[in-house]
Amino acid sequence: MKVTVNQPVEVEITSVRVEVSVRYGVDDIPNDFPLRDGAMWRGTIEIETGKILEWPADKPEHHCLNMKVCDQGIYTLLGPDGTEEAKIDGYCPNRLIPGEYGDHIDLEIGGGVVTNWPKRIDLLDFFLESDEDRPPRAARKAGPLRWGRRGSNAGRQNGGGG
Repeated sequence: MKVTVNQPVEVEITSVRVEVSVRYGVDDIPNDFPLRDGAMWRGTIEIETGKILEWPADKPEHHCLNMKVCDQGIYTLLGPDGTEEAKIDGYCPNRLIPGEYGDHIDLEIGGGVVTNWPKRIDLLDFFLESDEDRPPRAARKAGPLRWGRRGSNAGRQNGGGG
């Protein structure tokens, strides 16, 4: 009899490539927003620092990338040589990427660094066999009022949906 045995393998992860669709045009982000390419936003973020590797040096001011991505992004963990180690094609892994409920990304960017990048890195979402393996999220504490798409804050205060 042959069986498949899962063996732990140690890999080094240095960055995550984020590719998300701009669903609502300029209501999401302006056409000239750094790293926007037509209907896509693409960036590679260093795991340990939150630095966006492709960020243009001439854009030091504060930027906010707050979009509803609705399970339509591609998030790829990369090794030091750019090797793809794990990938999620769909929901946003909010244990790593700031945002809410797997449907939103919320990157506060200053000088090319995500300033709200998590202090404790959690890559669990990338290595689960299925959604059933996913532990329930801890209750979220109310945070600051955040303005979402089209200047509306409806449903976003205190961790509400949207």
